[in-house]
Amino acid sequence: MVFVDLRDRTAVLQVVIDPRKIPQANDVGLQDCIHAVGIVRERPDNQKNQKMKTGDVELETVQLHTLAKSRVPPFVIENDVKANEELRLRYRYLDLRRGTMQQNIILRYRVVTAMREYLNKNDFIEIETPILTRSMPEGARDYLVPSRLYSKKFYALAQSPQMYKQLLMVAGFERYYQIARCMRDEDPRHDRQPEHTQIDIEMSFVDEDDVFTIAEGMFAHIFKKVMEQELRIPFPRLTYEQAIEEYGTDKPDLRFEMKIRNLKDIFSNKNFPPFKDKKEIRGLVVKNGSKITRKILDEFSETAKKTGLSGIFWTKKEEAFSGSIAKLMDEEIAKKINLEKGDLLLISAGNDKIFSFLGRLRNEIAKELNLHENGFRFLWVTDFPIFEIDKKTGKFTASHHIFTQPKKEDIEYIESEPLRVRGRLYDLVCNGNELASGSIRNHNRTLQERLFKVANMDKNKYTMLLDALEYGAPPHGGIAPGIDRIIMVLAGLTSIREVIAFPKTTQAQGLLEGIPDVVDPKQLKELNITFE
Repeated sequence: MVFVDLRDRTAVLQVVIDPRKIPQANDVGLQDCIHAVGIVRERPDNQKNQKMKTGDVELETVQLHTLAKSRVPPFVIENDVKANEELRLRYRYLDLRRGTMQQNIILRYRVVTAMREYLNKNDFIEIETPILTRSMPEGARDYLVPSRLYSKKFYALAQSPQMYKQLLMVAGFERYYQIARCMRDEDPRHDRQPEHTQIDIEMSFVDEDDVFTIAEGMFAHIFKKVMEQELRIPFPRLTYEQAIEEYGTDKPDLRFEMKIRNLKDIFSNKNFPPFKDKKEIRGLVVKNGSKITRKILDEFSETAKKTGLSGIFWTKKEEAFSGSIAKLMDEEIAKKINLEKGDLLLISAGNDKIFSFLGRLRNEIAKELNLHENGFRFLWVTDFPIFEIDKKTGKFTASHHIFTQPKKEDIEYIESEPLRVRGRLYDLVCNGNELASGSIRNHNRTLQERLFKVANMDKNKYTMLLDALEYGAPPHGGIAPGIDRIIMVLAGLTSIREVIAFPKTTQAQGLLEGIPDVVDPKQLKELNITFE
């Protein structure tokens, strides 16, 4: 008998063929496309396969046709694939045959369907906006498209529908959404793609609570419909300042506690030279941290020194205190900071860099102790600063979203103290990943022009929005959840390339298509483009 695993996108079925009746069965090869006709029968009890969805049955074949032969695949097409990513991307159509990849793409489809269901039920209208637009920098470089009809002029691929969704609010549609393709010529990074997909949601006459309610309801619907889980809402909220001070990042992972502790009052008077005259003395209490080895602690300390801090100092509490600051410890201090038997205390001292360092250290410790396996923990991070200093130019620039309305109490400081100005900005974070970003927008032209000026942005590039704001623009706001990252997090993956059908590499190359590529000189001539 010949046994064949016949696969489609739903599952794998064992096909049983008698080669005496169907001789061509001996010629069936891996990845051939076949058509089998027969009787579905129950397998004998001792031959049932509980690891397969269809493991209780098999197809007893009476007819077999080979529709298309396959060359020997460049890698074995199996869930636990051994091939490197470059080879998989070069033959992506084969990689997508793997069950795990098909599950990822189907999960994506189901999540997007659930998003549409929820928004449609809540009176949103789906509207498409242009992909070809004008160059309007939104934080990344534009992809430029030369015009054949208008010499030396260019379109730009939309970085997002930002201008258009605000114009739709001016137009009176009140509730809009769109599954939007966004093109950004950003520097390569593991969780970025030259083109990504987000669901843009915009509403008129709303404040932050209204946006949060819609977003939370949408995610609750996704979890119930797709994940078959109940999601607890509303999500907790932290201001940007709180997130940095307590977790060292604006994308905190709340699946484990381990907040950054302010220990200056406790240790600044201990006559310990590394802590003397330091602006910050901060630390982490690691529950059951005695499992962290001395070698790992020394590596942490070296990293801290390279960051410009005093290093890492530690103590473990067992029957007695041990470690580099054991002599500074007593039971009273341990009680103050809730350091119990088996716990580890890590301390560093220095400048403001201590927060980002301890934030990274917190995540490293979580990996060492396997603290990440605790479901999905969402939170809102709010009140981001609108401006920051550009390290290259030394000038003010937009740090998050320049179309954001400043908090009312900060408007007076826009020109005099820009770094003090907080925006009505918010990010939705889950398990240490930013899944969505949004804001309450400016609907006043004068205020928007003030922000452009401080951020050294040319207001003339945004005239279509600025002009529209003079025609009775309603207050409005919105949010744009990133679909690629959402699917990555829900699938428990660490790379968005695993949830995109045809992604680019981290170097923005399409290995399947062989892009970027040279083009015919005739095309360049039509576009009036020459190279020096």
